Amino acid sequence: MPEKKYTPMMQHYLQLKEENPEPILFYRLGDFYEMFFEDAKLASQELDLVLTGRSAGVEEKVPMCGIPYHAASSYIQRLIKKGYKVAICEQLSDPATSKGLVDRGIIRIITPGTYMDENQDAKASNYMASICVNAYEILVLYAELSTGELKYRTLERSLVALQKAILEEEVCEVICPMSLDKKWKQALEEMEDVLISYQKKTALEPEDQNLLNNSDSISLQEALAQLMGYLRLTQKQHIDHFLPAESMDRDLHLVMDYETRKHLELVSSTSSTGKGCSLWEFMDHCQSAMGSRLLKRWIEMPLLDVSLIHKRQKAIQILIDDFLLREELKEHLTYVYDMERLASRMAYGNASPRDVLQLKATLEHAAPILDLAVKLDSFPEFQMVPDCQELFEEIKDAIVNEPPLTLKEGGVFQEGYHQKLDELRQFADRGQQYILDLEAKERERTGIKSLKIGYNRVFGYYIEVRNGNLSNIKEEFGYHAKQTLANATRFVTQELKEKEEQILHAKESKIKLEQELFKALLEKIKSRLFDLHALAGALAKIDVLVSLALIAHEKGYICPTFHPDQSVHIQEGKHPILDDRMKKKRYVSNDWNMEKEQCIELITGPNMGGKSTYMRQNALLVILAQMGSFIPAKQADMPVFDRIFTRIGASDDILTGKSTFMVEMMEANTALRYATNRSLILFDEIGRGTATYDGMALAQAMLEYIEEAIQAKTLFSTHYHELTQLSQNHPGIFNVHVDVKEKQNEIEFRYRIVEGKADKSYGVNVARLAHLPKVVLDRASMLLNDFESQGVSQDYQPSLFVMEQVQPKKSELMERLQNLDVDSLTPREALDCLYEFKKLADEIEE
Repeated sequence: MPEKKYTPMMQHYLQLKEENPEPILFYRLGDFYEMFFEDAKLASQELDLVLTGRSAGVEEKVPMCGIPYHAASSYIQRLIKKGYKVAICEQLSDPATSKGLVDRGIIRIITPGTYMDENQDAKASNYMASICVNAYEILVLYAELSTGELKYRTLERSLVALQKAILEEEVCEVICPMSLDKKWKQALEEMEDVLISYQKKTALEPEDQNLLNNSDSISLQEALAQLMGYLRLTQKQHIDHFLPAESMDRDLHLVMDYETRKHLELVSSTSSTGKGCSLWEFMDHCQSAMGSRLLKRWIEMPLLDVSLIHKRQKAIQILIDDFLLREELKEHLTYVYDMERLASRMAYGNASPRDVLQLKATLEHAAPILDLAVKLDSFPEFQMVPDCQELFEEIKDAIVNEPPLTLKEGGVFQEGYHQKLDELRQFADRGQQYILDLEAKERERTGIKSLKIGYNRVFGYYIEVRNGNLSNIKEEFGYHAKQTLANATRFVTQELKEKEEQILHAKESKIKLEQELFKALLEKIKSRLFDLHALAGALAKIDVLVSLALIAHEKGYICPTFHPDQSVHIQEGKHPILDDRMKKKRYVSNDWNMEKEQCIELITGPNMGGKSTYMRQNALLVILAQMGSFIPAKQADMPVFDRIFTRIGASDDILTGKSTFMVEMMEANTALRYATNRSLILFDEIGRGTATYDGMALAQAMLEYIEEAIQAKTLFSTHYHELTQLSQNHPGIFNVHVDVKEKQNEIEFRYRIVEGKADKSYGVNVARLAHLPKVVLDRASMLLNDFESQGVSQDYQPSLFVMEQVQPKKSELMERLQNLDVDSLTPREALDCLYEFKKLADEIEE
């Protein structure tokens, strides 16, 4: 017997699935997206759908589940958040006019990195990354499809460095070359919330050469070609709204690694209670989503160039002093939509009529914003930004005030926008009136008051008569039965059929013309794409400056000053977030003073006394100052820091098997290897994760190394009171402590940092505040007295051994040499590698 085959439709589905095995295939059938076989089983579990079966030409029914096409967006979003890809297969021909199988094809593949939807978080960026790994370095190219942003950075050839670069930008999808090392593939695929995709090596298209931004980097060219090839494969079109790639040059910005940003809670809070607040969330008074995203970048990438910092400070000062200017700008900015994403959606081709309305509202207020921004004379470039008013004139009278969500039913354009469209509308409206008049005439002619004329897509227009009135229908009326229902019969007449063709033709022509006009309107907007991006960038920058001025004026922040030497003088500095939140109890301000020759501030005192808060506070003040913001202090004069390193809090890494102490040592190692005399180091209780003397010895060795070899400004909190003796023989180390008042075994925290060392740790007193059992507290006090009376032997003495001067470039060279895969080098790569190492060696000698 001949083998049974699947139906033609199912064969087509299986063919598409074979060509695209990875994504879940949404196959359009009428008003539903259907999934079959393993996709159906998976989707039914992930989306809580009912799993059914469908006859497909074989004996067994194939597994099937489906969703309404108009509700697909929410289902797709859920799958993307879970890390899946979704292939959208649409009907490419009209089922009503198609003979045989409807023509269908995949129009795009949605992935975590290419997901664009109006419902996504407007303030969050959705980065994907394309990586190029060569023998001695890695280039990471970040792409944000919804805004057209491209940026790149170069790393040493290290898997850990790559993983950190992915985490730092919260990348959701990484595109890797097929040739990537298997161990690296496995390690990347084990990262949470990151989808790893692979792409064959392709050449860069000539039309994309301008995205290189005059860079001659072969690695950048390969990463960009890989990205554009992947997007052509998944999006089924060329992406032409990307802006030229910008280098994330570390010579221009203060460098903070992933751990530092996390410890300082710059853009996200680590609080488990949900009440935490990041610095970005606290500082964000921006009116637009694109302003909020730019503020986030400013916080993550503070400046090194003092002239650029002064430029921002001067604009903020003008906005603080000129109340009317600030309020007028704020008022206009409330009407500014996310123009970066609006412009990109229009270039991408998935914009709606409402997007055009939002663009119109933004452009209407762009011109007065730019006019007002002339007063911000430290930003003369605002005067050269195109205001796109010609485009505003073209679109201002196009779209109705409340347009439909889609173009399918028409009614998008205003009357008077297009003459032929107005004529078709009038004819369609007259047709509708004719149907109403005909209904009234037929009721009078037949005497049936309940007679009505209706319409559906299958039968077109019909006259419906209830069964109780069928006797009133006479032969001379010319009624022809078309459909019999349970309680009524539907008829047609020759006159009705003739008029139907004219009305439907007018409707179809009207909708088709509106679709053509909307497409042409998007092309007009697309032709001004780069002007729109330039305008969006200016509006976002003005929004951030107004936001910083608002908070500085409201909170009474001051403008910090900078000097070339290494002394730090901050008077009455405050933690910006805690100062705002402690409204019932006044937040205690603290000075931070370190002379040029002082590099280590050794902080002692009890837990809960405010040591960690003081350290974080000073780091946040540095970040705010170097991003150009005003800061919460009475006065501030400081150097420009090049990097910030932190080791704060106790945390382990269970997945990689690293203990708290191991993580602590790795983070300390990063600081000791790469810090310079212009860096800021925050070490909170280093060495507490191991035995007392081991921890104490490591802590002392680190302090001596920092003072002798690095001279970086360092805030070092510790419970090892023996370390306070170091100040006697090390002029670069000085002691401060948390002020505590003790009375009858009770302690009161003053949260004030004062000079000198702490007398004791007050550990038992803090335990008493935590209400430990009285018997435990009494026993601890007894033991403490015994220990103090007997004394604790010290097997080490502060030493004065001389350290080798730290050289970050040398550390970088050594790490590259250790990570170099010599056996995989081609002759050309080996030569490039030698040149690169020679360049690094020359920089070390300088």
